Amino acid sequence: MTDYANRSARGRAPDDDEATLRTRLEADRERDRRRAALGLVDPADDGGLEPATIAGLAERVGEDESADVRQFAVEALGLAASSDGGDAAEAAIRAALNDDHEWVRAEAVVAQSRAEPENDEPLRAALEDDSGWVRRNAVIALSKTGAASEELLIEQLKHDPHSGVREYAADYLREYADDVGETVRILAAVLARDPEAFVRAKAATSLGDLGTDRAEEVLERHGLNDRSDDVRRSAKRALATARGVDPEQIDAELDDDAAPGGGPGSRRERERQGPGPGRGPAGSIDGLTQGQRDRR
Repeated sequence: MTDYANRSARGRAPDDDEATLRTRLEADRERDRRRAALGLVDPADDGGLEPATIAGLAERVGEDESADVRQFAVEALGLAASSDGGDAAEAAIRAALNDDHEWVRAEAVVAQSRAEPENDEPLRAALEDDSGWVRRNAVIALSKTGAASEELLIEQLKHDPHSGVREYAADYLREYADDVGETVRILAAVLARDPEAFVRAKAATSLGDLGTDRAEEVLERHGLNDRSDDVRRSAKRALATARGVDPEQIDAELDDDAAPGGGPGSRRERERQGPGPGRGPAGSIDGLTQGQRDRR
């Protein structure tokens, strides 16, 4: 399961019925509205929401002063829209793609991919967002819906300054490798030079899945000798995958107590990106439906 950048509301809902939660969307206290929007995520995922509830959530997305309320409302609308939630949900999600808070926009990218999986234009537009977390979610959503391409992922991998974007571009590139030789060349450069360990680890994994002679050579030369033990561990598994053997048959020294290095959420990455919105980047949003996950 691939995580998006957001903190998901699923599994944390208060135990109230939909009508009660809908009423609480209008509460004066921000805490009550937030809990109401959060509480509607699970029923939205379980089978959809009533039109009046969707209208209430759409109003919160457009008017609520709390970014948390707007984010959870967008999440619920995305799940409801995937269960035939109607035009109101889709319109509110499209509006949220232009929200002034990055976590709301990041959530809106996920919701958009659920609400209109065949419409990839808003997801492509999100690749130009100022927030790396929004762009990261756009890479994941485009890849999961089958709308990415080798060219698009290479572009993000080579030029995006946000390590989360590069990490998932490297991860999905193997699925879109029309020119395997060129893809291996790009991933080899990433494994050798990218400053973030999580990006290099994904590049190693993709090289192992591609499994060419050049991929094996790169994994041996750069992956198994990487400065991060986390990357070396990934390279060892990848080399085993390429050769069709058990990882224990790969001769590589690993330090199980070594630090994993940089990556999304690391101190170096936080310093580079500046202050965040008050919660960590690792989320638990499952993302898309099973049908959307299966691009082939």
